[in-house]
Amino acid sequence: MTRNKNRVSSQSSQEYIAQVVTSLQQDPALLEIVKANCDYYQQQQFLKKGLKRAIEHLEWVLAADDDITRICQQIMADDHIGTKFRQYPLLFKGVILASKNK
Repeated sequence: MTRNKNRVSSQSSQEYIAQVVTSLQQDPALLEIVKANCDYYQQQQFLKKGLKRAIEHLEWVLAADDDITRICQQIMADDHIGTKFRQYPLLFKGVILASKNK
């Protein structure tokens, strides 16, 4: 029997993802960092199954649409995929730093 826990993401994690979305909306070129992160983590030998699925879903979202508004809506969506994206903020590593350096 499995238990379904409704995990509450921490306030700092929510703030981080909100900053990422804001940075992406201001500079859509930062999507290249997200794509590079996906490629990097996809090559790692030992990853959690959930992280691998989140990477696959993020790659599908990026391949399906170039509209930054819809991509950001998908990241912030309250559905299963959006929750998985927000569960692994490592996928968005470097986006905020790059936006501050510009």
